[in-house]
This record gives sequence, structure tokens and C-alpha cells, in this order.
Amino acid sequence: MKHSGNRGVSLVEVLVVIAILAVLSVITFQTFYRMNSNKAIETDTLRVLLELQKARSLTLSSKNSSQYGVHFATTSVTIFKGTTFDAASSTNLTMTLSKAVNIATTSLAGGGADVIFKRLTGETSHYGTTTLSLTASSSVTKTIMIYETGVAEIQ
Repeated sequence: MKHSGNRGVSLVEVLVVIAILAVLSVITFQTFYRMNSNKAIETDTLRVLLELQKARSLTLSSKNSSQYGVHFATTSVTIFKGTTFDAASSTNLTMTLSKAVNIATTSLAGGGADVIFKRLTGETSHYGTTTLSLTASSSVTKTIMIYETGVAEIQ
């Protein structure tokens, strides 16, 4: 018996395999990127909620005989001491969001970007919402609702 066929692999076959691997790689990368982004917004939303709870707790305990508040910026959240936010204060505790997440909107009663808690009650006159979104896609959002009682929750 004679074999007259080629025993090698043609260039076309190699290119087809490379194209299939490239498509599979792109699909895998997009899936991991989406999962990572979704995890980032979930984590940062929880971290912002915890910062609000911490500031309220500090106020209720009257730490240093003061009240505390939270200042929302685009890429960070800052716990501050007193009734007004001072960016230069050495007592500020700033939590920076991940690079994939930003604070898209903050809508509080009375306007502004600060939630200030009242001593003894933990209530706030600056209730409303703050919305976090993915930097790459503003359609993926998480909202934190801040009630007049000072309690906050993720919507």
C-alpha cells in the first residue's frame, strides 16, 4: 500500500486554529473582565455603606465629644469630624474607590455631598441617595439609600 498524502499541516489549518483560539481568548477575557467589574462595584458599594455606618457609630458614641459626617467625592469617601468637611483636616479618614468604580451621583436633601449625623440620635438632615457606577459603563450602577434616621442600605 502506498500513501500519497502529505503528513504535514497546511498553513490554512494553522491559521484556522489560531483564529479559533483568538475568538475563545476574547470571549474568556470579556467574561473575566465583566465578573471583575461586577465584583468591584459590589465591594465598593459595601465599603461605602460601611463608612456611613462607621461615621454614624462614631457620632452616636460621641467620640471626642463630636459628631461625624461622610463626604462623597467622585473617587473617594471621607469620614470627617465636626459639622463641616475640611479637605485639609488631619482627622479625615479617606477611603478610595477602586479604579473601576466611581460615585456617579449624590442626591441629598439640602444639596451638597456631605451626610452629617446628629449626636445622640444618629439622624441626619442630609438624607437621600448616592449612586456608584462602573467607570467603563455607566449602565451598571448600585445605589445606597440614606434615610432621615441615619440608617443606610443598598438598594
